[in-house]
Amino acid sequence: DCGGGDGRSSHATAHVLMAIIGIGYLFPISAIWAAFDYWKLLFPDSNIEYSLTSVYQVGSIATVIVLSMLRSFSLRPRILFGFSGQFLCLAGIFAFRWLLMPKAALYATLLALTLLCSIATGYLDSALLALCSSYSSKMQQYLQIGIGLGTFVSVLYRDGTKLLLPGDIANATSFYFVVALATVLVCVLSYEMLMSLPVSKHLRQPAAGAKAAPLLEDGQDSDSIEAQSSSEGSPASLRSVLRMIWRNQLVIFLNLTLTTMCYPGLITSIPCRDLVALRAGSWFQEVLFTVFTISDVCGRFMTNRRCGLNHKNIYATVAVRAVIFPLMLFCIMGSGVPDALSILVVAAFGFLSGYCVTLALVVINEVPGMSVEERKACGRMSACSVNGGLCLGSLVAATVASSLGLAGSPS
Repeated sequence: DCGGGDGRSSHATAHVLMAIIGIGYLFPISAIWAAFDYWKLLFPDSNIEYSLTSVYQVGSIATVIVLSMLRSFSLRPRILFGFSGQFLCLAGIFAFRWLLMPKAALYATLLALTLLCSIATGYLDSALLALCSSYSSKMQQYLQIGIGLGTFVSVLYRDGTKLLLPGDIANATSFYFVVALATVLVCVLSYEMLMSLPVSKHLRQPAAGAKAAPLLEDGQDSDSIEAQSSSEGSPASLRSVLRMIWRNQLVIFLNLTLTTMCYPGLITSIPCRDLVALRAGSWFQEVLFTVFTISDVCGRFMTNRRCGLNHKNIYATVAVRAVIFPLMLFCIMGSGVPDALSILVVAAFGFLSGYCVTLALVVINEVPGMSVEERKACGRMSACSVNGGLCLGSLVAATVASSLGLAGSPS
């Protein structure tokens, strides 16, 4: 048991480390998305974001579904395998510029690496949400903050490399992926440090007879945790857990669907109209990416302000976010839409994405009456809901883009 200042310090360190782990969770695909200008240089006849997103999300949800069918699993091998796979896929993409092959083969190779990256991320998906369920619900909030920061850092890296190497997209992209590789290594180190903390002691104990006691929240005593753990019998029935949380899982699914319906494909399809200085080098789309990620991170940091939302009424977030989708289409298709309005719509979309997705994943762990084992089962279901929503959203975005003729680069 950690007490006093040491306990508080250990808790704070755990929160920071979980946020860093979150940065690496979706960082590779965020890095691939953020290099969209390089993909446009290699494949100028297509908006490859739609293909990359669809392949990634289908591979990820398929992996999560297969892994969720296993009756038992160990968190550590899945997390380390996930990060290792992501590292190798990013290394393969880093070597792209030196691959001498026809463009069609290069395109297929990029999609294949993206698929492998999605499988590696699926292993992380199946473990990270269950890992968070072994602590307090606050750890889920910090994981989500880290995920938002991962997207922001990937765009920040991209902006920085383009500024440092102006007019040299190939070298800027190579340097960008080197930094991305280093970021994944930092995430692995952070996971190892988290596991060494006193608050993770219950995860280091042998499985036999070990109860997973969650990290104490402020004002929560060890007796309440012990009583909750003692209520566990056999492993939780997925059916009984689903009866308690299916509405919340649906909210998570729909929120993530709305996210990839617009990001990244529709955002990169918004044309630059009056800020003519930003047309060259796809800088306007870089600005939109940056605005989205900053707004997304701000939304994730604001989830301490619940605005009356809880596990019973969190469905309201879906209705609010659904309003943004037609506005996004208006910014793409409308004639004479000022760039300032496009930036404002993207900012609103980013803020609501960060706030609503994070809150939906936090409040589901606050549904009363769930034991520790049931919360773990809930985490596995949440991984399926997250990836299922991301997958459906990307497929809807690709369909919308095809029907509206958005396959090419924005003008």
